[in-house]
Amino acid sequence: MSFGAGHIQDMINRMKQNRSLRPSARAKFKDYNRAVIYGDGETQLQFKTVSREKLIQIKKNIQQRARIDRRRELIVYGLILGIIIFLLFLWW
Repeated sequence: MSFGAGHIQDMINRMKQNRSLRPSARAKFKDYNRAVIYGDGETQLQFKTVSREKLIQIKKNIQQRARIDRRRELIVYGLILGIIIFLLFLWW
């Protein structure tokens, strides 16, 4: 009988899997992303610029969509609650 042999084999497999995830052993997309893995993190991000009017319009669209989604959720929850109450009265 081998007590615990499965646990030991599982530990060995986990160690192998963790070893394969190390940056030094990981494929580097043909060494093109080496700077990303070992870089200093000083990459400058470039954001799109939007006019103030366009930004206000985008915010209004997002708020309107959120309002519609919220209303839809409330209707669905109300219907589900109504069906549950109806079934409880029917079963009682």
